[in-house]
Amino acid sequence: MYDLYKRLEKLDKKTEAALIWGFFTVLVFGVVIGMGTLTSGFHLVDDWEFAKYVDWMTLEHKSLWECLKEAVGFDLTLRFRPLYYINRVLMAAVFGINLTAMSVFKAAETVAALVLFYYCGKLMRCNMVYSLLFAMTVLVGYQSAVWWKLGPQESYDTMMFALGFYLLLKWLRTNTKWYAFGSVGAFFLMSIYKEPFILLLPFVGLYVLYEEMKGDKVTIAYIWEAIRRRLPYLSALGIIFVTEMILIVFVVGTNNYSYVGLDESVTLDQYVQAWNLAAHTDLKWYVRFGILMSLILLTYWDDLKKLGWEILLTAAVVVPQVVSYSKTAMTERYILPCVIGFAFFFVIAGCNLKPLSGKRRIAYMLCLILMLAAHGRVVLREAHYFTYRGHSIQTMLESTLDLVQGTDKKVLSCFGPNLEGNRTMYYWFRIHGYDEVFYWEEEESKINRSFGPREDEQAAYEDIDVVVMYNQEDRHWCYEPSLDLSDFTEKKCGTITMYVRNGSD
Repeated sequence: MYDLYKRLEKLDKKTEAALIWGFFTVLVFGVVIGMGTLTSGFHLVDDWEFAKYVDWMTLEHKSLWECLKEAVGFDLTLRFRPLYYINRVLMAAVFGINLTAMSVFKAAETVAALVLFYYCGKLMRCNMVYSLLFAMTVLVGYQSAVWWKLGPQESYDTMMFALGFYLLLKWLRTNTKWYAFGSVGAFFLMSIYKEPFILLLPFVGLYVLYEEMKGDKVTIAYIWEAIRRRLPYLSALGIIFVTEMILIVFVVGTNNYSYVGLDESVTLDQYVQAWNLAAHTDLKWYVRFGILMSLILLTYWDDLKKLGWEILLTAAVVVPQVVSYSKTAMTERYILPCVIGFAFFFVIAGCNLKPLSGKRRIAYMLCLILMLAAHGRVVLREAHYFTYRGHSIQTMLESTLDLVQGTDKKVLSCFGPNLEGNRTMYYWFRIHGYDEVFYWEEEESKINRSFGPREDEQAAYEDIDVVVMYNQEDRHWCYEPSLDLSDFTEKKCGTITMYVRNGSD
C-alpha cells in the first residue's frame, strides 16, 4: 500500500490529470446513472420552471429575449440571482423538457468542481490523498443532492468558486496577471448566481492576505504592506461585494428571505432547537468526526495555537453562513458553501500541521475516510429516494395523460400547499396538449383552475375524473385532502397516489 502511495505521488501531470478526471467522472456519473437519477424525470419541485419556459416559447410564442427579461425581472423583485434565471431559460430553450440532458450538465458541473477542488488542495501544498479528501469532503454528503437536483444553484456556484479559487492560487504562485483576471471573473459569476456565495468574497480577500504574510510576523505595518501589494485584486473583490450587498439590501430588499437571517420574532430556544435538529440529521457526521479530529489536534496544543490565520479563514466561511441560516439551520444543499470552511480547516490545515504524525496522523486520516464512507452511504440512499420519487411522479403524469388525452375528463391536483407541484401539473399537461387540470384548496374546500387565463374558473367535484396526491411515502406529504374518494379506485404510483373515478378508465 505504501509503495502504491509513493508511485501515485510521482505521477507525471498528464497521467495524474487523466486519473483524477477519470476517477471523479466515474464517481459522479456512476452514481447518477447507476442509481437512476439521470433519467428520473420531473419531481414537482424546482424543475417545473423548465416546463413553464417551454410553454412560454411554444404555446405563448414569447421570444427568448422576452422570456429572459420576464424571468430575471420577476426574480429581482424577490432575490438577487440574475445569472441563475438566465441559465435556466437558456437550458429550456436548448433542451426543452429533456431533463436527462440537463441532468448530464448538472453532473458535469459536479465533476468539474471536484477536479478543481482537488487541484486547489495540491496548490495549497497537500499531497494527492489529502487533495482527494478535500474535494470529496466538500461535495460528498447530504449536499450531494446538487449532483442530481435541477433546481439548486449550489452545484454551479460551487464549481465557479472552485474555479475562481484555483485561478487565485495559480496567480499567487506564478504572479501571472491573466490568472487574477480570470479569478475575479469567476468569483463575479459565482456571486450573481446565488446570494450565500457572495459571503465567500471576504474569505477570498483574507486568503490573499494570508498567502502574502506567510512567515511574517503579523503587525499593522505588514498587513498594510500586504494590502498595498495586492490592492487592485482586493479592490475588485471589494467593489463586487459592496455593490451587490447594496443592491440586495436597498433595491431588492431582504423581507422576502423568510428562511434566512436573524429574526426578533424567533426565540433563542427556537434557534437552539433548529441547530440541534440539524446536528443530529444532515450535519451529524461533520459534528461527530469534527469533534474527534479536534480532540486529536488539541493534543498538539502549542502548535494548534499557531493556526490563528487558518481559524480566522475558517470562521470567515462558516460564521456568515451560520448567521444566514440561523432560523432554519443548514440541511441538504444548504450545507454548501459552509462545508468549504470545514474542509479547509480539517483537511488543508490538518494536512499541513507538521507535528501531526505517527498513530495520531493515521487516526486523523481514518476519521476523514470514515466520515466520507458515512456520507457515501447517505449519497446512495438519497439518490435512491430521488429516483424512486421521480419514477413515481413520471408514472402518474404519463398514466393520467393516457387516460384523459383527447377527452373532456378533468384532473384534480392535490399537491398544495406545494404550489410547485401544482404548477408542474399545469405546465406539463399544457405542453402535452391537455388543459383540464384543476387544483384543490384544502382550507376553502374549493376546486379552482388557479393558473392561466381561466384561473378563477371552478369545477364541481362530481365532474372530476382523476385525483392525484402525495401519499405518506413522499417527503412532501403533510395531510390527507378532505375529499370523499368512495367512488374512486385507488392506483398507487410509488410516492404518489392516483384515484380514478369508477367507470372512467
